[in-house]
Amino acid sequence: MDALLPNLSQAIAETVEVASKGVVQVDARSRIPASGVLWSADGIIVTAHHVVERDENIGVGLPDGSSVSAKLVGRDPSTDIVVLQAEASGLEVPAWADLEALKVGHFVLGLGRPGKTIRATLGIAGVLGESWRTPM
Repeated sequence: MDALLPNLSQAIAETVEVASKGVVQVDARSRIPASGVLWSADGIIVTAHHVVERDENIGVGLPDGSSVSAKLVGRDPSTDIVVLQAEASGLEVPAWADLEALKVGHFVLGLGRPGKTIRATLGIAGVLGESWRTPM
């Protein structure tokens, strides 16, 4: 029992280390970089519509510390999603969780890369299965 919290802490740190390889920095608005998730090894990135103010001169900070250019591929303001294509390949895509196994009360990690290093926060799944509604 004495090792429960140190073991949990170590497991979380290891999970963040692995999952952070799929999180990038997106520089597409004035002075405020944001985060995106690698969707495919050939550079497809998903991020939020509200963080991409410009359609050109988009920069992406990769997990290895390098920077590449990206172009806007698609935008859906009603769902707050943007798809970018980075000028990179061979990127490490995160493994997706089994959503069928997720339950209210499970721990969840939120990861972001608003700078060169990863940031993490821990939370609890509070609700599942709600319908996705858009204003359209």
